[in-house]
Amino acid sequence: CSQTADPAIKNSRNCLLRGVPGNYNRFSAETKWKKTIVDSYGQMFTPFASVRVDTSVRSVDNEVGVSNYLSTGETTLVRSMPTAGIEYRYPFINVQSWGTQTIEPIAQVIARPDEGQIGRWPNEDAQSFTFDDSNLLKVDKFSGWDRAEGGGRANVAVQYTAQANAGGTFSALFGQSYHLFGRNSFARADLTNSSLQSGIDSDASDYVARFSLQPSQTYAFTSRFRFDQDNFSVQRMELEARANFDRWSFSALYGEYAAQPALGFLERRQGLLGSARYKLTENWVAYGSLLYDLNAEKLNSASIGLGYIDDCVILALNYASSYSYDVNGTNPKRVDTVMLQLS
Repeated sequence: CSQTADPAIKNSRNCLLRGVPGNYNRFSAETKWKKTIVDSYGQMFTPFASVRVDTSVRSVDNEVGVSNYLSTGETTLVRSMPTAGIEYRYPFINVQSWGTQTIEPIAQVIARPDEGQIGRWPNEDAQSFTFDDSNLLKVDKFSGWDRAEGGGRANVAVQYTAQANAGGTFSALFGQSYHLFGRNSFARADLTNSSLQSGIDSDASDYVARFSLQPSQTYAFTSRFRFDQDNFSVQRMELEARANFDRWSFSALYGEYAAQPALGFLERRQGLLGSARYKLTENWVAYGSLLYDLNAEKLNSASIGLGYIDDCVILALNYASSYSYDVNGTNPKRVDTVMLQLS
């Protein structure tokens, strides 16, 4: 695929293939090992290793344009990803009359072969790639199993936590990721360009940060940022507030995101997401959300759902409506989705 999805210059060579016509089955298996060793100085060393194997059988229909991206007909694919690495942490703890402070440097070094067959596997469950504080220290940062991160990498961060005796907590994290050797998976386009212009597709990634304040069990405030590694400009920002009252919980999130032309987002985006949950019983919960596009000044999506959760099972039924508009903010197109989830 070409590294653009701009509809103004779209042709048969630079479209994205977000879904594959036909049948696609994948079986994945993974085994992991890790062990944490604490020395007499309080340093924590955690060596880890894993092996993952994926097999796939796909039968792709020969629809118009599909052969530009995938060979049509029936294909069997096999890939493996062995991984070895070590994580280092050294928490410094300071106890005061008001509470406890902890400063913790963290570093990871990961070694593995290059990711193979990029673009030959359909990408359905790893399209929503986001680089932020939540996956900075993950060994495989992709959101699903259709991609498998490869190549050598180092992840570094410093984390600060303040815990007050009265119960309030403040935490902060700042870090960066480095591509060490081999093929950088995030710089390679697949059928959806999922990781291009994500802030981690260069040898030195953008900086990511998180600041969280929870003054009580009722309220929590979190902010997340991604800063350009060259000029420190804000590439991604999220400001979130949460509140829990007995059976009710509410959240509001403001997000601002830089343009990603390779994914079809040609302009900087802003939005507001509001959600609410109500606990019907100990195990049943009802929830809903609204997403408002501040650039278009229009509703982007709405969803409602009902779910059952216990120690062993998650069962959820969700209904969502999403809307898209042309470049002038007119001619809305609505897509309705019903999804049943069983975990």
